[in-house]
Amino acid sequence: MRTRSPWIAKLSLIAAGFLPMASAQAAMLKDTDALHGLTKAKAVFMIDVNNPGRVAHVLSVVEKTDTGMRAQGVKPTIVVVFVGPDVAFLTKDRRGIPYMEERSVAGVQKGIEKLKGMGVKLQACGVALKGMDVSPSDVIPDVQPVGNGYISAIGYQAKGYNLVPVY
Repeated sequence: MRTRSPWIAKLSLIAAGFLPMASAQAAMLKDTDALHGLTKAKAVFMIDVNNPGRVAHVLSVVEKTDTGMRAQGVKPTIVVVFVGPDVAFLTKDRRGIPYMEERSVAGVQKGIEKLKGMGVKLQACGVALKGMDVSPSDVIPDVQPVGNGYISAIGYQAKGYNLVPVY
């Protein structure tokens, strides 16, 4: 076992030396081929995830998508539509949210607030709201309740938005 310890220590030092390089490489990655010739793009993210931590992560990825496209010279127009049980994370009073999920739900709502400030449109499916026994009047102000999230997604696709499903 003693012979492994110095080797592991050396390997750890070598790996630590590569971390800054890996971060720099990630920062240099571009989407040149995909975005070639584009000055604007439209996307509708359809989210159906029953895990507030994962929803908060997805919202962070939506933010990075918007920011990344802008940094590469493409103006995004983004809509996020919540179509499943995740609409329960969008309530003002957070009624029915287990204590252990409160922090994650707060993260979802902070992510929504940030996206709204960036110009992202956010919607909650009325069918899902009814299924989760959430009144449209209980939805946080940054999210617009709509009759049917699938109809909304279909409508946006018909207007040239690209669907990004998240399940």
